[in-house]
Amino acid sequence: MSRKDNRIKRNLISGMVYQVVLIGINFLLPMLYLKSFGSEVNGVLTTIKDIFMYLTLLEAGVGLATTQALYKPVAEKNRENVSSILSATSAYYTRTGIIYAALVMVIAVVYSFFVPTEISGGVIFTLILLNALPALFSYFIQAKYRILMEVDGRKYVITNSETALQFLSSVGKLLVLLLTDSVVLIQLVYCVLALIQLGYLYYYAKKQYSWLNLKEKPDFKAISQSKSVLVHQISAMVFQHTDVLLLSGMCGFKVVSVYNIYNLFFYQVQMFITNIVNGFSFKLGQMFQTDREQFMKVFRVYETFYIMTTFMIYTLMAVFLLPVVQIYTKGVTDINYSNVALVFLFVLMNLLSNGKLPSNHVLEYSGTFEATRSHAVIEMIINIAVSIVAILKWGICGAVVGTIAALLYRGTMMIYYANRKVLGRSIFCTYRLWLQNGAVFAGVMLILFVDSFSGVSFGTLVLNGLLHSVWIVGAYALVNFMFEREAFRTLISLYRGKKA
Repeated sequence: MSRKDNRIKRNLISGMVYQVVLIGINFLLPMLYLKSFGSEVNGVLTTIKDIFMYLTLLEAGVGLATTQALYKPVAEKNRENVSSILSATSAYYTRTGIIYAALVMVIAVVYSFFVPTEISGGVIFTLILLNALPALFSYFIQAKYRILMEVDGRKYVITNSETALQFLSSVGKLLVLLLTDSVVLIQLVYCVLALIQLGYLYYYAKKQYSWLNLKEKPDFKAISQSKSVLVHQISAMVFQHTDVLLLSGMCGFKVVSVYNIYNLFFYQVQMFITNIVNGFSFKLGQMFQTDREQFMKVFRVYETFYIMTTFMIYTLMAVFLLPVVQIYTKGVTDINYSNVALVFLFVLMNLLSNGKLPSNHVLEYSGTFEATRSHAVIEMIINIAVSIVAILKWGICGAVVGTIAALLYRGTMMIYYANRKVLGRSIFCTYRLWLQNGAVFAGVMLILFVDSFSGVSFGTLVLNGLLHSVWIVGAYALVNFMFEREAFRTLISLYRGKKA
């Protein structure tokens, strides 16, 4: 195995370890917050978190544009070009950091003194500032190095440091919860440890890439598509976080808490999938630029098994999530957390969102951001418009309906453009995977719907989960083997170390 292949292994292993730690932490802490502080505080913390996710849009365009621009020079070991690109990126990040700091102050003032809540304005102001400090450090010092590390296949270094951060900060938060009831002190613990983690990554990158010269003449042309990329990233952010902001304004923070609990489970699954894919995505990006024929063969395997596995995971969530939520929120009585329709809608939303990831990667590898910018704009308009109307009619479920409507449009356009315009093949190559896996999903839903195990005990749930998982996974594997035998054969060849 080559050195880069070893990096793939390290990325995959570190990604799985990180996700196991994160799943445990993210299921434990929100439950403790919910039972210690109530749904109102949980909703406020969720809203603040989503606001800061929106602020990452300030760097989103240049971050992804830099990633795409670096694939070829990193693969060819062209250090001069890498330095020129990151010199331009560094200049952009410095300007962004100043804008970010100003926006944080505005948001802190608005949410502290003008948004009605049970939490005092001073506490909210402090929480927002503590949330902002690590991001400011990243903009001014560390972010550009992080991009290079990911493109160079050193994602495992970042992931390992984040695993340590999550574990240590969670231990600290638990100690704070045991000793005090201070939300501010909880956030302070995370802030300090996050700054230490970012400092470590900066030290590692400076040592690993000592040849990097950020005083090289900036290559602004290489990241010239950053504005078009930004449109795509804004669209992604609208998809991920607009529901929470709309619900907080139209339905209240307790409803946001319900949405957050459901989203918590789906987010962990999404991050698990994303971390696995990110473990080898850098290699696919380099291959796309240097060996298109090999890329086409490997991509077909990736797309086949990714879509199959995604359907498997979300089918199991559709069947077993509702009783898990009921057990998770037992004892919380200030609002009802059990919602059959919401479970099914969340499953559909995440199937559509995660299922289009392979096509999205093709667009990122090819750098066709400007050509598909209009698709992202239309998706945003559909998402916001339909969500507002649907929330007025159906409440919390309406927020998810709006996102599903936008995803139906964006997924269709993304699959079309990736297949016909970039890969030069029939769109049926992708739609066939959706149809055959969708048929299995529909069959399982006819046999076991989302409320089949509602109200059962934890032991009964685990037993049924083990029994039904076997035949559900087997059904997906059998159907895909019947229709995608070439992909299975190619995978075996790759596993044996042979060229596809």
